Amino acid sequence: MNIADVKKIAVVGSGAMGHGIAQVCAQAGYTVAMQDIKDEFLERGMAGIRESLDFLVGKGKIPADQAKDILENLLQPTTDLAAAVSDAQVVIEAVPEIMDLKKSVFKNVSDLAPADAILATNTSTMSISEIATAVENPERFLGMHFFNPVNRMKLVEIIKGDKSTDENADLLVEITQKIGKIPVKVLKDRPGFIVNRISAPNQALLNAILDEGKIPPQELDAAMRKTGMPMGPFELADFVGLDVFAHTLDYYAKTLSPEFAPGRVIKEKIDKGDLGMKTGQGIFAWENGKAVIDTSKETTDITPMELLAIQLNEAVRVYKEGIAASVEDIDAGVVHGMKAFAGPFTICANVEPSMLTASLEKLHDRFGLSIFKPEPEVADGSFKNFGK
Repeated sequence: MNIADVKKIAVVGSGAMGHGIAQVCAQAGYTVAMQDIKDEFLERGMAGIRESLDFLVGKGKIPADQAKDILENLLQPTTDLAAAVSDAQVVIEAVPEIMDLKKSVFKNVSDLAPADAILATNTSTMSISEIATAVENPERFLGMHFFNPVNRMKLVEIIKGDKSTDENADLLVEITQKIGKIPVKVLKDRPGFIVNRISAPNQALLNAILDEGKIPPQELDAAMRKTGMPMGPFELADFVGLDVFAHTLDYYAKTLSPEFAPGRVIKEKIDKGDLGMKTGQGIFAWENGKAVIDTSKETTDITPMELLAIQLNEAVRVYKEGIAASVEDIDAGVVHGMKAFAGPFTICANVEPSMLTASLEKLHDRFGLSIFKPEPEVADGSFKNFGK
């Protein structure tokens, strides 16, 4: 199959991610079947698409007649899985992050879709290779990790499972480009893939800071906002949800290192039901969808340089493990998946290795976490020659 053969894409799941994926595929001119198990879920998903398209029309991003065509002709909401996938060339799953559910969905999809249809999961964490065990012809199965919100975030990680072919990965790359996104290939099915893996140790740092109790969260957020971040790291954790934050840490504790396990403070907040923005209280109080944060004082106890050093250190590990093909791919993932102004290799190209090493050793000594120990290539500066 080549890209000219792809006429119809089926999206299984109509939640925030599912209807976002359906929208961007339809905007690219594809016929899109959006399937879910209940009409009410589909109605909610279609309402989200209408709202997004109305916004784009209002901003002059797309013409009104294109939005009308998408809603009336290209999008096909249905509760019938067979109708959705039986004539689709690509099927993208976007159901909740429950392994048994994903396997069950793909067992049914594999039975109903054409034998050569490409099957892709939008998981942000789960093993592509394990989900693929539910599929006939697993060489056609890959990860296609969109970032939230789909209609605004450009990055899509294309993840190869143990049996995925290069040809199918390359076709998903082409489709990703056609729908206006920026693809980055993930060559090995490893926890966190590229972008979330690189951010994982900084999440562990936030966890450790909360448990230590010496740095007010708003002071670190104030310092990070000054670097141009739209949200500070603690505000972002609240925005995503502390339950989701803890779930991610639990996953990394099981798959990468026990040092990622959620700490006392996070667990206490979750037990109290203080989950962040969605409950009105988390690390911060939230009013009218905004965190109430006093940013008048910034901490100098943990600096942006230290968070950058952690990010680079993990990026070096990702490169050495062969998860990404190049430092350019890693930097592109960070830029487009985290909305950073540049990736860690680019930023650190002109930073003295001794500064990076000192930052990492300081954090390792302070919090006792081996995940902060500097990689040899960071310490001697040889990371600057990766790929050259």
